[in-house]
This record gives sequence, structure tokens and C-alpha cells, in this order.
Amino acid sequence: KKTCSIYQNEIIQVILNLLKNASDALQEANQKQKHLSIMSYDTSGKSVIEICDNGKGIPAAIQSKIFDPYFSTKGNKVGTGLGLYMSKTLIEEHNDGQIEFTNIKNKTCFMLKFSFSEMS
Repeated sequence: KKTCSIYQNEIIQVILNLLKNASDALQEANQKQKHLSIMSYDTSGKSVIEICDNGKGIPAAIQSKIFDPYFSTKGNKVGTGLGLYMSKTLIEEHNDGQIEFTNIKNKTCFMLKFSFSEMS
């Protein structure tokens, strides 16, 4: 049996934030078929939760800034620019995990990675 030591409510908050961002990206996208997927799997000693969408993608010019505090593409009336910053803080500092993303064409995937231990 595998187990991860995490704070459940914080992980839920991060997942909800990522789903909200994915929903916003899909609403802005010019795709006929919009897709949002959530997967969980184990790989290389990590448990992974992956959230992907085929929205508008993250432009290369801003990819290095998306986890910065107060950085937002949504404007002042819609966002504070704290969602991904807080998500990164909750995952990495409070839950000893990692948050990463891939962006290929219009497909963006965020991966939450946590170390697990085997229990007998």
C-alpha cells in the first residue's frame, strides 16, 4: 500500500484553482471540441495528479512568470494573480511536493507530484 503525507484541504484548494484556470482557458479558446482531463498515476516514486485542457495555452513569453505573485493574464477586475503563486506555495512548502506544467500547442497540463512511501 502506498501513502502520501499531504494536507487534504490544501490539495483540494489547488485542484479547484487549476480547474478554474482550465475552465477560463477553455472559455477563451476557439476550439470546437473542448477537453478537460484529470488523471492520477504513479511514476518514478511519485504520485501524480495531472490536469490538462486544450484551451488557449500559455504563451512562451509569460511561462517563466506564471507562478509569480500578482501576475495575471485576466486583468485587475477578474483575478488577483495569486492563484498559481498560492498553489505553488501550498504544494511545495506545505506538502513537500512539486507543481510543474507542460504546454504543447494549445494543450496545457499541470502536474502535482508527491513522494509516496510503501506501507506494509
